[in-house]
Amino acid sequence: MSEGQYSESLGYNIHMVSHFIQNLYNEKLSEFDLTHSQAKVIYLLANYGDQTQSDLQKKFHIKASSMNGIIDSLLKHERIQKKSCSTDKRSKWIALTDQGLELHDNIVRVIREIETKASHGLSEEEQKIMVSWLKKMQNNLKPSGRD
Repeated sequence: MSEGQYSESLGYNIHMVSHFIQNLYNEKLSEFDLTHSQAKVIYLLANYGDQTQSDLQKKFHIKASSMNGIIDSLLKHERIQKKSCSTDKRSKWIALTDQGLELHDNIVRVIREIETKASHGLSEEEQKIMVSWLKKMQNNLKPSGRD
């Protein structure tokens, strides 16, 4: 594949969009001393309630060691807390602290800002079609046995 063909490939362009979005998130979230991964945990907990650490790990499709790093950093900055599970002592529930919950509004603002920038010039219909196509691709590529 020549360089010109490569830059026209689907995978390359999806990667570049993802790369630019990731950089924007990290730039904007650094104002709140957050990474994109940490913000995703706060967003998920704020919108869907307490989760076990292993459930969070599965939802983000990352390794346990990566999830541990995110959790440890959020604990260190007192944005989350770990609670013991009453039915399984090995499992820990992750819950937002008041400080973590206060960050949620800022995270939502950053998400909206980046989504608006990324979708500039795209109609609502084009955005819906693109999301549909990307979800199909995710399902095609998702490792078997995962949600």
